[in-house]
Amino acid sequence: MVIDYSKYYWRNSLITLRRPKEDDWEYLVHHMFDSQGRFFFNEKIDLPTDLELYKRKTEFMEPEKLNYTCFAIENSDGKHVGIANLFNIDERNGTFGPIGIVINPTARGKGYAVAAYRMLGKYMFNERRMHKWNNGYIEENKASEALHKKIGFIIEGIQRDMYYHEGRYWNQVICGMTESQFFENEKRLPSL
Repeated sequence: MVIDYSKYYWRNSLITLRRPKEDDWEYLVHHMFDSQGRFFFNEKIDLPTDLELYKRKTEFMEPEKLNYTCFAIENSDGKHVGIANLFNIDERNGTFGPIGIVINPTARGKGYAVAAYRMLGKYMFNERRMHKWNNGYIEENKASEALHKKIGFIIEGIQRDMYYHEGRYWNQVICGMTESQFFENEKRLPSL
């Protein structure tokens, strides 16, 4: 069967967002062994374990078992290049976030994270009637800082000494944007 994806909401010229599947465990293994990447994704450094435990981790990525929504990110060639996690949807107040994205080290710098953020932002504002997106990053994560600026986030504050890693404390940059700010910034970005 040939499927016409030209009008599919979860695909653009760079990426497709999809539900994680069982064979995504191989990507998770690479992520689990990227300790610096895990730290910047606000995850703890795990104790050593074995590959079978990582393989079973995909069982916990089923939406019914999570308190967040997890997406696999594929590039236009259908290769799994990352994951995106959508947290804290507050229907009452119209807020959501953070959205955490991790791109495979060999796929970084190609626009996949920007494309995923933009797709999820449009979905949350256009389809879920959200008003504000709250996000943040660890202060010295220059790639995340540049990404947040490109998407149009406004820095709202610094939480000092929020994370302990490599023998020292790290600050958390708190940022956000409203629906109108998101769509105003979208006008300045190239279409996907």
